Amino acid sequence: GCMVNGKLYPFGHIERTQDCYTCSCREDGLRCCSLFHTPVGYDKNKCKVVFNRKRCDYDVVQKDDPSKECFVFSRV
Repeated sequence: GCMVNGKLYPFGHIERTQDCYTCSCREDGLRCCSLFHTPVGYDKNKCKVVFNRKRCDYDVVQKDDPSKECFVFSRV
């Protein structure tokens, strides 16, 4: 198997690790891709980025009222 951040996964496809990656575990190594995209285009003065581990994605919310989402116009 393959070790990912201290957790052993069996050989094969790993749908989702606890750190929000999808991986391929093979005898010749481990290859992973993130399941999330980092927001880069949003109002940085009014909004902040918070990682949502349940959804494996970033939420962009208002700094003064985190219950309200902000518009994001680009992610990488």
